[in-house]
Amino acid sequence: MSRVTHVPVTPSVLDWAIKESGYEPDQLASASGVSTADIQEWLSGKSLPNLTQARKLANKLHRSLAALLLPNPPQSQRLAVEFRHSLTDRQELNPNERRYLRRARRFQETLSWLSRELELQRPTIPSASLITAKPGSVASSARSLLGISTKDQKTWTSPSSAFDQWRSALERMGIVVFLFPLGKSSCTGFSLWDDLAPIVAVNTAWNESARIFTLFHEMAHLVTRTSSACLGFRSSGRTDEVERWCESFSAQLLMPTAEVLATLREFGWHPGKQISDLAVARRIAATYKVSLRAATIRLIDLEAANWSLYKQIPPISDDKPKGGGGSGRDRTQIREDQLGERTTSVFIRAVQRDVLERFQAVEMLDIPDSKFDQLAAASTRVQ
Repeated sequence: MSRVTHVPVTPSVLDWAIKESGYEPDQLASASGVSTADIQEWLSGKSLPNLTQARKLANKLHRSLAALLLPNPPQSQRLAVEFRHSLTDRQELNPNERRYLRRARRFQETLSWLSRELELQRPTIPSASLITAKPGSVASSARSLLGISTKDQKTWTSPSSAFDQWRSALERMGIVVFLFPLGKSSCTGFSLWDDLAPIVAVNTAWNESARIFTLFHEMAHLVTRTSSACLGFRSSGRTDEVERWCESFSAQLLMPTAEVLATLREFGWHPGKQISDLAVARRIAATYKVSLRAATIRLIDLEAANWSLYKQIPPISDDKPKGGGGSGRDRTQIREDQLGERTTSVFIRAVQRDVLERFQAVEMLDIPDSKFDQLAAASTRVQ
């Protein structure tokens, strides 16, 4: 008979890892294929998991098995992120959000250090106060720094192309843009401020048009030098003051007032006329390559429509189109898409300048060593 190997996990470390993950013990038990009673016994030190159970536990907590064997919980930095939500929504970050926030923070710490070592230019992000600054004027300044005209914007062939262009422009400014599969039950995006490596993360659960609005909503939080996780799209006229400011910044940057009013006049609209169906909103969305939701909010803010128009938006308007075959992407392509050009370029330059060992960059980027040179050859050098 084979002998069962038990793993001496440290109860206090296990308790710390569970709390950091955001899981309740019963949720973790269900996800790991064990009973809640088992989890409670391990937390109390009355029994130990076997090797298979311990591996499943560590995997679900996104920790190494070795971490659960530490004698004491590590001193971890608290996720200083403001969770933006309405009064009717959940009040805490979920496990998936915590997982990706921790991951983004680890990258941020490394990228900030590398930026100092490589003497990279500091990000050029406007700074504004929520109390004194008008979102429209700040959005106009930010758009000038991005260097993209509305003429260029209107020539883009699709929302996908538009997102890529906006993302590249933000990364040229020094903002790190991550794409994470957070899922529909999670926040639409989050921001993490840092002087050298500010981060915007966008949830890929939604289509590219919706992601564009999230991109600049989270940039607005960076403009105000705050770190936030924003739960979702506005469902009515009610939202908190910070979210209203960020929403207005995003809408006015993507759809400048003078341009939108001129476009509306081309469509036959005049001041005082109320738009009562979604046809005009759809045309605005198509013109500026934004979501129907963003275009409708812009019309409401311009007093060309009211919230009854917003209520007509189909619930599926922000959903991604159904997939259709294809050979798919390899791991390196997926990681490059998730982490963005700026992140990969900084790591590649760090290796080339002997600031990082190649194996360290490969491990952090989570790509095969054989793909590093290929990634380096395609990378654009950061300034």
